[in-house]
Amino acid sequence: MIFSHPQTRLRSGAPLPLYRHVQNVFFAAGIGLAPVMLTLYATLAPFLRGNGSTAIAANLAANPLTNQLHLVFGVAAGFLLPIGALGMAILTYKHAPWLATLGGILGLVGWLPWSPLIALEALTYDMAQMGGGPQFAALWDHFNANAVMTFYLLFYIVCHLISVVLLGLALWRAQLVPAWSAWALILTSPLTIIAFPTHSSIVFDLVYVLFIIGSLPAAYAMLKFRWQEKPTRTAGESASPT
Repeated sequence: MIFSHPQTRLRSGAPLPLYRHVQNVFFAAGIGLAPVMLTLYATLAPFLRGNGSTAIAANLAANPLTNQLHLVFGVAAGFLLPIGALGMAILTYKHAPWLATLGGILGLVGWLPWSPLIALEALTYDMAQMGGGPQFAALWDHFNANAVMTFYLLFYIVCHLISVVLLGLALWRAQLVPAWSAWALILTSPLTIIAFPTHSSIVFDLVYVLFIIGSLPAAYAMLKFRWQEKPTRTAGESASPT
């Protein structure tokens, strides 16, 4: 027994169930707050690149409060970034299924290595609190260059950069956000590729700004997102035989 097609309909105008509102808020928070947390983390971070002695020295010289806050924001970003990528994939799946699928998968697995990378920064902070020294610096260099951390770093770089482009294209194709918002998101990846070898703080700042202005409209669209519910029958509708 199935519902006859003319009598089967989705109640698109019906209020969303509470659990759908919770899901929308959850994914919207991931989309909108992740770039903000990432920007605050990068702004307060005492060290972004270099060797162990440089990292420990930077932590020794940093303000203790802002140094701890940068770790807090980094941990928060580690939770929110994969959620945000998955939320964008859900938001755009109906309109761009392949872009959303590939972008969501790469975003999810690409942002997960962020957590061990932040753990290394927490270790650096502890080394600085214990006085630093050449042995700690040598340990930092050895740990940062081992196969596990190298894999995490390369996997993170490749996957998340591709993911942002795919999800930005999905948003542009779905027309759920202004075109400038989608393209702001897309541009963050090539600019990031430029920023790392040049060590340009201006380019990095531009990346963070574009990431925020590209993500906030998507977060708003996620709040308004209507999930595709199962077809329901209204009173008086009958089932027809297969």
